[in-house]
Amino acid sequence: MSRGQHQRRLLPAYLATGSGGGAPLPTTLDTLTALRASGHPFSSYHTAVHRRVVELVTGGSLTAVEIAAYLALPASVGLMLAEQLVSDGLLNASVPIPEALAPSRAGRPSLQLMEEVLSGLQSLRVA
Repeated sequence: MSRGQHQRRLLPAYLATGSGGGAPLPTTLDTLTALRASGHPFSSYHTAVHRRVVELVTGGSLTAVEIAAYLALPASVGLMLAEQLVSDGLLNASVPIPEALAPSRAGRPSLQLMEEVLSGLQSLRVA
């Protein structure tokens, strides 16, 4: 293989989680969950990949899927890493709600959302 070509990973991606293929944690996060560093210290069992994830979100936030992309890991592994770090208290997670989905003061969907739904329905209509 030449130097310019992408080399195949020698170890399975799930080993980056440090779980050794044990039982997965129950997933409460979504791939679009925004993650931020909490500032808590690492424990001895955290791997270099765990440290890299926290390093990526220090001073800002990224989604779980963006973290996976930066680390060249499958999205499911990025989600598992994020889940571990949130449960350990090293990351804070929040699900951003797009303004169009946020209910108005009357508890009704926003005008922008309703216009998008109407536009979508009109595009489905057979001419």
